[in-house]
Amino acid sequence: MSSAFLDQATEFEKKREKSYSERRKEHLRDQHKKGQFKSRRQLEQETREQGLQNKIDASNKGMKMMMKMGFKEGSSLGKSQQGLDTPIGIELKQNRGGLGMDSLMKRKQQEQLDKEMAKVRKLDQDPEDFRTAMAQRSKQAHRTRQLTAAVHLCQRFDADKDITTNILYTLLPQFDKEDTQQEEEQEEEQADDIIASPKEKEESPYDPEQVEALRALSLDDQLEKLAMYLRESYSYCFWCSAKYEDQADMDSNCPGLTEDDH
Repeated sequence: MSSAFLDQATEFEKKREKSYSERRKEHLRDQHKKGQFKSRRQLEQETREQGLQNKIDASNKGMKMMMKMGFKEGSSLGKSQQGLDTPIGIELKQNRGGLGMDSLMKRKQQEQLDKEMAKVRKLDQDPEDFRTAMAQRSKQAHRTRQLTAAVHLCQRFDADKDITTNILYTLLPQFDKEDTQQEEEQEEEQADDIIASPKEKEESPYDPEQVEALRALSLDDQLEKLAMYLRESYSYCFWCSAKYEDQADMDSNCPGLTEDDH
């Protein structure tokens, strides 16, 4: 298609009489352009941007004061002239937050970003190692709950026979003793403030070496000792969660000694 043909088509369109609908649409477009008014906020923003683009010259009052003190137009601040050569830019607040709120929000966003990056770094490790670690953690938590239940059972059965001391009680997981330890620490702090001599702490009835050796065992071995104590002393199977009439009844109805047997 030649350019001469396109020029003829354009000339024909100019000479062609427009229809009523075309003239109406063109008229509405013109009216819309004339009726468009910029908002006050838009005008202020355009004026501000235009003013910030202008450099401060000698006609500015602040520049005149600085030039009287030895400042030269176009130079930088500071004794060695390594400072700013332009005024600090302004940043208008676009919200109703108080002073310091923007920095607080930025800090929270950075903390959230750090958490997300930590999650990404965890995912970057070997999937097999991650699954193994999570499985080990889940197993340890499960054994800890079982140890707690077993110690409480020993205490309940012993209480029925008026037994108040049992070295197996020391196998109770430490998180169950946190509240008691906090209370003891508070009592010790209060005792330090009293002029009178504090009450001597009651000594443990158990041999420290035996307690240490008992707690040094693995969680599986600790649970096995508790289960055997309940089995031999009270004909109670921890894995069955049932108390039998006697040893013969347990031997005939209990599946076995270990959790796997059940």
